Amino acid sequence: MHSLLLGNGVNRAALQKDWTQILRELAAQFEADELIHHLGSKPLSMFIEELCARSTGVFRHTEHAVKVAFAKMLEQITPIEAHQRICDPFKVILTTNYDFTIEEAFAGPLYNPAFLYPESRYSLFRRYQAGSKDIWHIHGDSARPSSMVLGYDQYAGSLQKIRNYVTEGVKIKALDYRLSSPVKNGVIEFESNRSIYSWVDHFLRDHLHIVGLGMDFTEIDLWWLLLHKRRRANQTGRVFYYQAGLTPSEDTAVTSLMKSLNVEVIHVIADSYTECYLRIADEIECRIKAYPELLSLSEKCIEQDSYQPIGLSKSKVKQRSFRFSVNSEDRL
Repeated sequence: MHSLLLGNGVNRAALQKDWTQILRELAAQFEADELIHHLGSKPLSMFIEELCARSTGVFRHTEHAVKVAFAKMLEQITPIEAHQRICDPFKVILTTNYDFTIEEAFAGPLYNPAFLYPESRYSLFRRYQAGSKDIWHIHGDSARPSSMVLGYDQYAGSLQKIRNYVTEGVKIKALDYRLSSPVKNGVIEFESNRSIYSWVDHFLRDHLHIVGLGMDFTEIDLWWLLLHKRRRANQTGRVFYYQAGLTPSEDTAVTSLMKSLNVEVIHVIADSYTECYLRIADEIECRIKAYPELLSLSEKCIEQDSYQPIGLSKSKVKQRSFRFSVNSEDRL
């Protein structure tokens, strides 16, 4: 089972406006041109918070106005061959993009919302269907601007929702109990035995291919999930991170951390970014063939990640207040 996590890289190769251009227009529209001077050293999430904070109006009203304006600036671009090639092998596609270019690539205008549970601000269950494909807009979509994760506050709220879903569960009004991730409890075939599940379950269970995503460290929700996937004893899927470039690239803070989390980093170089993404499509096909099934849980993995009592049999100090159980295999 393989899933795709697609960022804005392919859209930029298709000549969509980049974030810097959109933020310049946004600052001009809200009469905050002085903010443009620090665009290169300020993450998108904090730029949005600063733009809202400088308004004299009610913060949440300004935030909504900024999101509506941002959504209007997102041009619906014509899908290119790279969209088709990269997305074609996958039934499940997670995307941080707010636009519907992926849906347009496979179903034209005939895609439909298929939310597993209605949400207004967050996006645990925000799924669209385009033909046979499930597209999850994990950071919201432009059809509902309030759902678009732009500011740091909403990033933090998104992480809180995800963590609750994976641990103690989230409250669903239609149910009289808290709903938590089936993968947490070892339920792998969740599509067939759960009426409500999340893109988070695909992220944790599947072989995950990350394409066109810079993985800035402000993407705290995605980094937390990568860490959680690595920490789990029952890891069933690998992670592949494809880095497109026009020149050979050295190891960065992002790729260094990726490798520490057991992510395979694949550097792809070509004369243009469009050609890079076409070559990435070939790399994806090779890895899908190499891993046709989920990973099985090995005994070695269990031994490494499970807690084991510490052997104290040789200690001459007697513990009168505490007793530690010692297994025979733990004796030195």
